Amino acid sequence: MDSGTTPLQSPGFLGALTTVHFVIIAVLAVLTIIGIAYGMKLARARRQASRELDDAGHLERGDVPAREADVAIPVREAAPVERAPEPVAPAPVEPVVAPAPGAKPVPTQSAPAPVVAPAPATVVTPPPVPAAGTTDLTRLKGLGPKVAAMMVEQGVPDIATLATLDAARADAVAAQLGMFAPRMAKDRWVEQARFLAAGDVAGFEATFGKL
Repeated sequence: MDSGTTPLQSPGFLGALTTVHFVIIAVLAVLTIIGIAYGMKLARARRQASRELDDAGHLERGDVPAREADVAIPVREAAPVERAPEPVAPAPVEPVVAPAPGAKPVPTQSAPAPVVAPAPATVVTPPPVPAAGTTDLTRLKGLGPKVAAMMVEQGVPDIATLATLDAARADAVAAQLGMFAPRMAKDRWVEQARFLAAGDVAGFEATFGKL
């Protein structure tokens, strides 16, 4: 007792105090673990009950956990609605009047086409051609009625006309006489005609013989 130590500082007291502290700490730790386990069990039970009520349709909006209610649901914007074009009124159709039964259609008379009078044709009247029997071509030496008729057809109806022929025209007429063509130049019909057309009978007879 004279060592100067108090009862609180004795080894036995300190050992007892330390043991109590450990026991208290252990009890608190056990209670804490039990509380945490119990809380977790209650949370699981509550979530299980919420799912069952949600599946049964008895869970209202207020019963939804805050973390589920706080989730923002995206709202899709409505697409702009295009206005349909206004209907266009059809053009009025004029009624077609049907003819009465049994009525005969009235024919439409078209204007008569103007009648164009044909232009009068210019008629060229050829000079009268004397008949072969009335021509004086047979007065010529060597020119008979057959050749006279052929010459009338070639536009030489008489002695006066034959007297006016030049050499080219005389050859053209002779070419149309067939087998008698050489007689035009051989018998000198144009020269005979010039004597008679001039009234020179004496000259004619002096050259070609008596008429």
